[in-house]
Amino acid sequence: MAGTNRRRSGEDDHDHEHEHVEAHLRELAAIVESSGDAIVGNAPDGTITSWNAAAERLFGYSAAEATGRSIAVLEPGIRRGEIDELLARLRTGERIENHQTVRARKDGTLVDVSLTLAPIQDPGGRVIGTSTIARDVSELQRAAEALRRSEESYRELFERHPAPMWLVDPATLGFLAVNDAAVESYGYSRREFLTMTIEQISPAEDRAAVRDAENLVRHRKQDGTLIEVAVSTSAVEFEGRPARLVLAQDVSEQHRLEEQLRQTQKMEAIGRLAGGIAHDFNNLLLVIRGYTDALRKRLSDDDLVDTVRQIECAAERASEFTRQLLAFSRQQALQPEVTGLNAVVEETVRLIRRAIGAEIEVETKLDPTVQSILVDRSQLTQAVLNLAINARDAMPSGGMLSIRTAPADLDADPAIAHEGLAPGSYAILQVTDTGIGMDRSTKARVFEPFFTTKEEGTGLGLATVYGLVEQSGGHIRLSSEPGIGTTFRLYFPIANDVVEPSPEPELVGSLEGNETILLVEDTDVVRSLVTVTLESYGYRVLAAAGGREALALAEQARGAIDLLMTDIVMPGMSGAEIAEALVAEHPGLEVLFTSGYPSDTVAGYGIGEAHAAFIEKPFLPHELARKVREILDHVPG
Repeated sequence: MAGTNRRRSGEDDHDHEHEHVEAHLRELAAIVESSGDAIVGNAPDGTITSWNAAAERLFGYSAAEATGRSIAVLEPGIRRGEIDELLARLRTGERIENHQTVRARKDGTLVDVSLTLAPIQDPGGRVIGTSTIARDVSELQRAAEALRRSEESYRELFERHPAPMWLVDPATLGFLAVNDAAVESYGYSRREFLTMTIEQISPAEDRAAVRDAENLVRHRKQDGTLIEVAVSTSAVEFEGRPARLVLAQDVSEQHRLEEQLRQTQKMEAIGRLAGGIAHDFNNLLLVIRGYTDALRKRLSDDDLVDTVRQIECAAERASEFTRQLLAFSRQQALQPEVTGLNAVVEETVRLIRRAIGAEIEVETKLDPTVQSILVDRSQLTQAVLNLAINARDAMPSGGMLSIRTAPADLDADPAIAHEGLAPGSYAILQVTDTGIGMDRSTKARVFEPFFTTKEEGTGLGLATVYGLVEQSGGHIRLSSEPGIGTTFRLYFPIANDVVEPSPEPELVGSLEGNETILLVEDTDVVRSLVTVTLESYGYRVLAAAGGREALALAEQARGAIDLLMTDIVMPGMSGAEIAEALVAEHPGLEVLFTSGYPSDTVAGYGIGEAHAAFIEKPFLPHELARKVREILDHVPG
């Protein structure tokens, strides 16, 4: 079973998690490759984890040369100790805006930079990385120096600078001069600028900050648009009097990307937690369902049988709960098929009208040009229902629910393409309500599992929708304003290939057997239940709690072992490593993997090999017996 991933134990698990975070940060860094500013991701200790193209241009190191090294490689001798101080502040959760400093390039030359540094935190507030945006302000410094040297040099550098620049009176904050870039970017004419002050282009609530020498502020353009601006200033002399030279760079897009980076990291961390909870819960459900099934078969009293059935129903609902967690964490085993989005909406709307009540009007507008998508049809139906029910709850006094579909070409819509979706054709499902809307804090958490604003609710409805869309290769956008309403837009890629339906499994005869099965399961109650179950069907079972014990039992076993049944994720040796070792000694050995994670999630552990099969927890006794019989009888399943 070559190519099997190796699992390490104990303290190595922490290193594995650290490497996962670094890999994720490198992946997210692709979002900002097109930025004109150097954007660098770091681990908390300063190790460089991502390095965009602008960083290569600014500092001279390629991404391959920089990644894995300490950020201190950029620290010149004249600034020794500064980076350690900045990292210490970031590890406390502090964000550092417009830090003016000097950094060393690969060739040893120095460059003046303005840094914006921010911590990246997990849901618990632990700093798991940092991001740095470095802007070359050498031209600003040269412009200030040029002003001191000569008015003529100032004019040339000032007017030709690509970013907005102006001279301002430090006492009155009135504009003394502005360059062409300022006029073009802000929309005011030069004449208008020279009759205004800095305060007049700032929102009223931000005006107290505009007198700071260095600051991150907001400015209002002539058309009313608000932008976030990184301001760098330098004291100069202009026409014989003191002035301040200001470089104002629009960083709205960079801040949006930073926020997206942090939000994606947070959702990834929550997803890993949700998947782990589901895995452990499935082990418990396996035991509950197994023993209740055995108990029901032995009871003759109808009342007691009914009681056991209620336990079974509760366990089944709990299984659905874990499926929702796995859906959010994108670890659910989907069954994608080529599906007409309009057809699913039409079918679901009939259910919605009965579920939401007469006081809410339902409007549909389905574009007939929308092409088919590749998605799990039943999960898509559930997603539409979840969105409709959330809309109903947001309109307690009635309102309008609008469900629409439309095609989208991301090649022609860069506003969507920059959010991480690959260019191409998509189908949009849009669900809009006229309800109470959401504030900013609610919008930030609405897709998290267990988060709910309802008195009764699991907080898994929208988490499930999020997981389905992301796992289907799509994207979900949310817009909402308090008192106005909410709109969800789901983007699904158009299906290019037809997926053939899986063949129906052949039926097996008797589920009993007399073969020898080596069982490896580290959870005691699960190992005990599976042993009893297999023995009840006639099998001889050798049970082990881990890899080394399993190898010892195999060596001591009298007669051949016909089947290895092993959990995949275990401390010490993983199930795949155990199987690899035993198959090498017993080439004909059949292997059955099991896990609380679905098969597509644990495929990396070797379950796709020719001699391997998989059964997902929690399974019922007869389901396990059927799977074992199929493997031993070589029945395609």
